[in-house]
Amino acid sequence: MALASLTEPRARTRERWWLWPLALWAVSRLVSTAFLGAFAGRQELSAWTPARPDLLDYSTMWDAHWYFIVAMSGYPTELPLDESGHVGENAWAFMPVYPMLARVLMLVGLPWEGAAVLLSVAASLAFALVAYRLFAELAPGRERFALALVLLSPLAPVFQLGYAESLFLLLLAGALLAWRLRAWEWLWVLIPIMSLTRPGGLAFALALGLWFLMRWFRDRDGFPVAERRMLVGLGAWSALWGFGWLIVCTIATGSLTSYLETELSWRSAYIGRQELVPLTPWPIGLEWWFGAWWPLWLAGIVLAAVLLLAGPWARGVGIEGRLWVIAYLLYLAAVWFPQSSTWRLLMPIFPAAAILAAVRPAWARAMLLAACIMLQPVWIWFCWHVDGRDWTVP
Repeated sequence: MALASLTEPRARTRERWWLWPLALWAVSRLVSTAFLGAFAGRQELSAWTPARPDLLDYSTMWDAHWYFIVAMSGYPTELPLDESGHVGENAWAFMPVYPMLARVLMLVGLPWEGAAVLLSVAASLAFALVAYRLFAELAPGRERFALALVLLSPLAPVFQLGYAESLFLLLLAGALLAWRLRAWEWLWVLIPIMSLTRPGGLAFALALGLWFLMRWFRDRDGFPVAERRMLVGLGAWSALWGFGWLIVCTIATGSLTSYLETELSWRSAYIGRQELVPLTPWPIGLEWWFGAWWPLWLAGIVLAAVLLLAGPWARGVGIEGRLWVIAYLLYLAAVWFPQSSTWRLLMPIFPAAAILAAVRPAWARAMLLAACIMLQPVWIWFCWHVDGRDWTVP
């Protein structure tokens, strides 16, 4: 009787596991909404909004307009060319799942601004629930603080803006949880949708490949043939969908280089038109930003990543989460040109929050969380808020 009375509250807590992530999500949205609302009241006339726009207008600036174009008009079959004959910025850089779902909401009467924000907010709520379960699997005991770090992070306002990040992170969290639980059937479904929401299929294929190699060399006898075949198949499936949007763009425009040229057009404002050579964008970009000091910056970034992922504090985090972070960072190193959008592009490494959640004592955890919250208005001011001729794309 006594034992039953002691275990009953714990059982009820497990049954209501969703209360904590739901409460965290609600608090985090109140914080981010307050910051966004304060900045909206100070926004001057811009290319996207009138002066002092309402919160919905303020939440759908910048690249949200490209998603609006896709939702209303789809994708061009003839690509725009600049004065030098190169492909210019166009809608093919923005994948279809998010704007098409927003379009469905618009068909039931919502304006674009309301549909886009509602979709992002709903996806962020679902992400909070799935990410909490993922953290509980990857790092038991750290899930609450890890989720708090993600939902209150400096980039947390993005969870309710007219961008595809909330939806992509939901799908990614689901895919990582399916991987952790060996629910392979879910990966066959989630990978294509995820890969057509934001780029990530190639990084996920790399993560699965790293896990295959690790198991092959560490415990080949304990690596069943059926699981080997499953991983090879899923890795190929993820790689195929990693190139899926490029294939669609090629078929629609008739040009094999159309998607790559579209992506390169965004960085041409910084460094002019250049070919994409894997693993060179970061040295080129850091040299553009910091001149002759770029090797020190590159070494510092690499060292910070190694310390985060290889230090003793990382050992308590499931290997799936760590391999995904490694694979995604390698993917960014191979193709991404560092600029102000880099902070947003780092959001998919959210499983690293389980590593940061190991920080002790309590005052250090409080300081870390407070720093995250205080950096939210910093990100809004420097990246989202429009100040005249603004080039700090969020």
